[in-house]
Amino acid sequence: MGATSFKAGEKVKAAGHVIGVDMTPGMLAKARHNILQYPERTGLDNVEFRLGEIEHLPVADNTVDVVLSNCVINLSPDKPLVWKEILRVLKSGGKLSVPDLVILKPFPDNVRSMAAALVGCVAGAVLVDETRSMLEKTGFSDIVLTPKSGYIRQMQNWNDPLCREIAVSLPEGEKLENYVVSLSIEARKP
Repeated sequence: MGATSFKAGEKVKAAGHVIGVDMTPGMLAKARHNILQYPERTGLDNVEFRLGEIEHLPVADNTVDVVLSNCVINLSPDKPLVWKEILRVLKSGGKLSVPDLVILKPFPDNVRSMAAALVGCVAGAVLVDETRSMLEKTGFSDIVLTPKSGYIRQMQNWNDPLCREIAVSLPEGEKLENYVVSLSIEARKP
């Protein structure tokens, strides 16, 4: 854990500071273990990890320049709260840049109730238009949503068992990429 945080730390160099957040003590322990080699490898000491939930970020108001995430918003049962939290921690002019899984159309009921859909991060995904609406209602500006279907095709090419289980449960002739897409979400705090 922490690869995204370490990459961001190398990008911002000594002038920046990166805060990685995870909700599980186990992943946090792994990240904190991995951080031991980071200064030796990079010469930098600008990354830290905090225990917290995406709905309640352990970060002060108006203190962050950029929020990055790694496809976890679709896992939250309260997405509007996630967007409010992100807006809260961003400075004025701060940027949101996250990929997330969203749906292009609703899944059939049999797929939505599958454990594989939940574990595979698609049961909680919302429509692209719902994502835009939530961002607008929260107060973000300069919203750019870019669907990227290649991720789902790649998952299927890897013969990912969760993707395979979901795909075979779809109506005949339908493909998983007709339902799910990785969405690049870019926005700013006014």
